Amino acid sequence: MKVPLVDLAAQHAAIRDEVMAAAERVIERQAFVLGEPVAQFERTLAELVGARHAVGVASGTDALVLALRAVGLGVEVGDAVITTALTFVASVEAIVAAGGRPVFADVDETLTLDVASVEAAVERARRDGLRVRAILPVHLFGRAANMEALVALARRESLAIVEDAAQAIGARCALGAVGSIGDVGCFSFFPSKNLGAWGDGGAVTTNDARVADRVRSLREHGKVAGEETFAEPGMNSRLDALQAAVLDVKARHLEAWSRARRNAAGRYRELLGGITGLELPAEAGAAHVHHVFAVRTAKRDALAEHLAARGVATRAYYASPVHRQPAYARFHDERAPLARTDAASREILALPMFAEITAEQQAYVAEGVRAFFA
Repeated sequence: MKVPLVDLAAQHAAIRDEVMAAAERVIERQAFVLGEPVAQFERTLAELVGARHAVGVASGTDALVLALRAVGLGVEVGDAVITTALTFVASVEAIVAAGGRPVFADVDETLTLDVASVEAAVERARRDGLRVRAILPVHLFGRAANMEALVALARRESLAIVEDAAQAIGARCALGAVGSIGDVGCFSFFPSKNLGAWGDGGAVTTNDARVADRVRSLREHGKVAGEETFAEPGMNSRLDALQAAVLDVKARHLEAWSRARRNAAGRYRELLGGITGLELPAEAGAAHVHHVFAVRTAKRDALAEHLAARGVATRAYYASPVHRQPAYARFHDERAPLARTDAASREILALPMFAEITAEQQAYVAEGVRAFFA
């Protein structure tokens, strides 16, 4: 049996007629940039997330850059932004692209930002003479970060919160859905995401009309709405109408897909429970949308090779965390080692996870895992 890490073809087959009809309507109109399809998806997304405003942009990376520029007083050159190194490089790349300086904090047992480490990072940055502007938590693998504690810290320290929810659309915590809790939320619609487009796409969500208006301006070269005036340097980051039409169709299925992912995660727990040397992800119940089902083992690379030989695709997340990447190593402060981040990067392995994964496929994956540890 071959079991892919993600099966986009299975998802498309289930909604083909619906999504092709939406795409055909855009093609017939021959209007491909912004327009009503984008406005409609923005309304859908705002309602789905529980935010007052949503603004479609060209990618999740652009969403982060624009959010950092638009939030509060905006991140300016040299401003510190506290974030995690256990993430895709775009989370940190966006801080640098916006002119900021990333300051890394460690993760806790959920693999999201450890609040005590964030607090220490804020104090350390200020002692170094940096102006700390924001906290950028990453809702990793489909699980919300500890937003209750992070919001309390941000309010106490007068900091903005920019949520990187690229992997977690639909995830929740006690304060609500991710993307509606901080000052601004950022989403990616890369095809393999839980809500994926037919190419790149992203969005910014916020409850602040001023932030939303500024993102709309910045995504279109800094253009003032309704005028041929450009108030500030912006960028070309508009969500395509075709992508918006596809996403609007898929958004109607998202909750069902999230339930299927949670069911699949529960099945993995039953199949893989009690294996010595294998750690399953911390549970989060209905709040978790399981973009990735990430196990941990000290024998990660050997397990991956064993499963590959059996036709099971896996992926190491993130084998080289951002503070170990050549482009961003200069931002790592050796006075504050990221011990849990480094340990996790040596041990995390993602098993196949998608809404359409079958019980038979999961049983085959689990059989391979058990055979390895036996």
